[in-house]
Order: sequence, then structure tokens, then C-alpha cells
Amino acid sequence: MLELKSLTAGYSEPVVRGVSFTLREGEFAALLGRNGSGKTTLLRAITGSARRFGGEALVFGEDCAAMSARARARRVALLSQSLPAPPGLTVRELVEMGRYAHDGLLRRSAASPIAVTDAARLYGIENLLGRDCASLSQGQLQLAHLARIEAQGAPVMLLDEPSSALDCVNAHNLFEKLSRSLAHGSRCALAVLHDPALALRWCPRCLLMEGGQLLADLRPGELSAPELERALRLLYPRLRVKEDKDGARRFCYIE
Repeated sequence: MLELKSLTAGYSEPVVRGVSFTLREGEFAALLGRNGSGKTTLLRAITGSARRFGGEALVFGEDCAAMSARARARRVALLSQSLPAPPGLTVRELVEMGRYAHDGLLRRSAASPIAVTDAARLYGIENLLGRDCASLSQGQLQLAHLARIEAQGAPVMLLDEPSSALDCVNAHNLFEKLSRSLAHGSRCALAVLHDPALALRWCPRCLLMEGGQLLADLRPGELSAPELERALRLLYPRLRVKEDKDGARRFCYIE
């Protein structure tokens, strides 16, 4: 679904250098890295809002840079760190914005109201649809924007810190819903995370970034706890990885 080939991108100068990987249908990958490692810039490079210096970002074999904005929005959905809450805009109207790529400005397809309702139900915000976005808490606003991404229906989801404004319970509920949505196999997701514990719990694949480059591409379920710990210590030198008695789950902490 998504293939990066030696992607080099940034702003006045490169921030991300030579990044290559592929995401297939149903995959849920975490992008882990310390502050300033280039994670957000990588997402912006895929969607065309960061300057390309070389390489490609292909969705179904077509480079995103060659697409119109609407064509790209039908294939790639981005949840950014900065979440606008325009006063006077209701939550329903915000979620409906995700349908622009399909409907345009003056036309609404019969599928759109259903998509909006289903997305609101998935993230538990049906009771907020009539609320002014400016009146929402940051956590509620984040869920509303996630519903907008869901309603957009793009097969590739790029999520920049999707749980940053959520409490612990809601963060895990969110990742459980994302995992369930991706299990059908028609979409894939790449989520920028700062919490390796959350990544180990929910993401079958972890991409490690440092200094704008990809350090490692891990599949935690295929590694022993010591192997996983050694790999993650490339980013987090004091991190320890343990597993439960059955070996079914891994968890980590900073010693």
C-alpha cells in the first residue's frame, strides 16, 4: 500500500535522509524516535507538505507528489499534531470535512452521512456531534479529528501522536479500535509514538528513527525479550523489556 524509496526530505535542507520501507494491507506500524529525529517531517514528506530532495513515496505504486490534493486525500489521511478547533464549527461538520475528497464542496454522496455516523460511533463521540468544536477538551477534539480521518476512508493512515491528548484508558481504547479497524486488511497505518510501551502493546511492527534515518525495522513478536531490548536500546539506553509468564505479552520500563 505504501512504499518509500530512499526518501530524502525536509525544509531549507534535508531532515529525513534515504528512508525506505513498505507497509502492506492490514499492517499497523509504530514510528519511534526521540525528539527531533525526523518523524513528523517524514509524514509531511509523504503527504507533500515537506520539501522533497530525492526518493519517492508511492501509494499503490503511484507517487504522492504527482497527485492532486483531492486524489492524494482519497489515498492518504493525515492526523497532524496541531489540531484546529475553529469556533462555530460543529463536530459533525468537522467529521464531514473528511468526506471532501469524495464529495467536493457542493455535492454530498449518499454514503457520506453513513460514513460520518459510523466514524463518530467508532470513536464514541455520537453525543458530541452537535457541539461547537471550540467547546471541546483537547482529548475530545483529538477523537473528533480521528473520526474525521476514519470518515475520509483513505487506505493509508498517517497518525502523528494520535493519543497525545488522551488519558491512559482512552489511549488504549483508541489503539484497540485502530487495531480492530485494520484487522479487516483493507487499510494500513503508520503512527508516530513517543511511548515504546504503547507501541509494544499494540503495534506488530516498530520502525526506529534517529538523526533522520531509519535505524531498525522490528517485528517484536518475532524477537525474544533480550533481542528486543537490545534493539530498542539504540534509542532508549536505559530501557528494559520484560514479558509475562506465558511469554504472550511484552512490556517495557526505564530503569
